[in-house]
Amino acid sequence: MRIDFGRYPLPWLALAAAAIGACIAPLIPVPHTQPDTIAFDAIARSILAGQGIRYQEAYMPGLDLFAFRAPGYPVFLTMVYAIGGLTTVLVIQGALNGLSAALVGAIAGELAGARAAWIAFALRFAWPAAWGHASVAESEILYEALTVLATWLAVLALRRRRTRLAVLAGVVTAAAILVRPVGLGLAAALGLWLLYQNRRAAVAFGVACVLAWAPWPIRNAQVLHAVVPFTTNGGATAWAGTTDGNVTPAYVWMGENIARGEIGFDRHFRALTVERMRQHPAHVAKMVAQRAFIYLGPIRDREPGLWIHRFAMLAALIALVLGAWRTSLILPGLIWLGQGGVLVPVYLIARYRFPTEWCVIVAAAVGLVLLAERWGTRKTWLAAGTALALSLAAALALAPR
Repeated sequence: MRIDFGRYPLPWLALAAAAIGACIAPLIPVPHTQPDTIAFDAIARSILAGQGIRYQEAYMPGLDLFAFRAPGYPVFLTMVYAIGGLTTVLVIQGALNGLSAALVGAIAGELAGARAAWIAFALRFAWPAAWGHASVAESEILYEALTVLATWLAVLALRRRRTRLAVLAGVVTAAAILVRPVGLGLAAALGLWLLYQNRRAAVAFGVACVLAWAPWPIRNAQVLHAVVPFTTNGGATAWAGTTDGNVTPAYVWMGENIARGEIGFDRHFRALTVERMRQHPAHVAKMVAQRAFIYLGPIRDREPGLWIHRFAMLAALIALVLGAWRTSLILPGLIWLGQGGVLVPVYLIARYRFPTEWCVIVAAAVGLVLLAERWGTRKTWLAAGTALALSLAAALALAPR
């Protein structure tokens, strides 16, 4: 059967990619849990036991925590645990990984045509970091899938002029925020973009997002008798972002001062954060600059699996040089900047960058399509193949021994 690259069959690609992803993720030979998994699992089992969202951290034995972690991923685990265990989690995350690849292609197709869609799909499906995250019980894959789905729904809402799709985009965005508060950057980006294009869609999106998110802070006010819009862990995370990036000392301190409770923890570390910013502005600025450099991409990283990311960065740079930032890249650029605007000033490690890497993939696909229009398809594929080979060779040469 010959594939028609002049069209992008999203339903079939999504089904095939999800099925393949579901088979691959559980088989990847890596540890399938990480430290945060313990907390997520404990919350999920508490929900299943009928005790709601509550658990105890290993560093803080004897203290029930009610909003220390974002609820989205534990709720996801709760639903999966109803039908299976860890393997089922990995199967579903593998399927979400494949679905995300298909939707990233669809977004690129809406912005720059079918050829861009196929390129974006191929890059995202081959993205090594995505498979690494899909094979671990952590929130990266779920959060990315929600951001991609919300973006696709917002794009469709404008193209089809259907307010219902904007409402759905708002609900999915709220779900992303409940998985990771950095989703605020996604909400701001989609809201601004929709406002510029269609005010009615923007209002529908915003109202739906707020209404879908609101039960969480209302519940927190009832349980904790305080205003907690997101989590009570934000203060410790922000404080770590003004020091050396290590949050463990904050956890140790909380374990030694359990009587303060999680609201007291959050207020204490937020006060320390403000104090450090006043006393050590140069150091804090340096930390923010370092995080901004990390957010740009794997420029200094030496992991061999990052070769395709470096290639995508080169292709994205071509798109920027050729002026796509004025047209096709406005939406992915806003999302990349919006989420970076939340992460970089507060706290960032390399894996937190992953859920916005799809924006780079879309830019790369647009860049290759624009280059083909100028150079021709054959020359562009030759140049792309050469760049891929050089990126792989450089990654292998720089890999730690």
